[in-house]
Amino acid sequence: MKRDQVYKGLMGVFGACLLTAAAGCSSGQKPAALAPAGGSATGSAGSSSAASTSATTAASSSSAASSSSSAVASSSSSAPAPTSVSTTKGGWSYSASVPADTSIAAAITAFQHYADVSYEMAVTVKQSNDLVNYADGNVLTLAQNFVTQERQNSIAQKGPEGIKVMTATLDSNAKPPVVTITACTDDTKLPMIITYGPKKGQISAPAPTHPYPSVYRVHLSTDGKWRVNAVTPQSDKTC
Repeated sequence: MKRDQVYKGLMGVFGACLLTAAAGCSSGQKPAALAPAGGSATGSAGSSSAASTSATTAASSSSAASSSSSAVASSSSSAPAPTSVSTTKGGWSYSASVPADTSIAAAITAFQHYADVSYEMAVTVKQSNDLVNYADGNVLTLAQNFVTQERQNSIAQKGPEGIKVMTATLDSNAKPPVVTITACTDDTKLPMIITYGPKKGQISAPAPTHPYPSVYRVHLSTDGKWRVNAVTPQSDKTC
């Protein structure tokens, strides 16, 4: 099998083959907070009274504005801070800043499991029944088919991978709801290796030359689980 066919197939598992583009943003999107949202003294009595009333009204308005400003400041300072997540498992590492929004948090968690399981499948050349809980559609099919291709062609990816979630945005108006995640993938030390025959241990396809971003679409399935169902790599960019 040609290098581009093998490599693009595998990188589709991690975000480097072109599948369905991530859903577009709509007016219902909510970006994730990934980093922790007078009178005259000689006037008549009537004029004096009016001035007094005007002064009182102005004072009341000033007080109300001050109270409103304090309320906004208090509300802003009480917003839940995002939770930092960082984990390492064998050669695989992952990091993200997870916001308090429950939908975005659930989608990011599903994406984390998807990335973990798909990496494990690719480096061990073994299928996993667990992937169906975190991926569906073309993404699931590609990951499963690629393991079969690896086995048939006596190849496997060997080396570490690092993934960092950069942004996550919820489109609550989509049916079903969709979270779009942009993640930076570092596969620069993850080449394709020949696993059998006289060339065993040699590189079949080199690793990417730089970390690259990919855009993932994570939707809410009918069974209530969030699953990755599309990925658009941006391998021409760096992150």
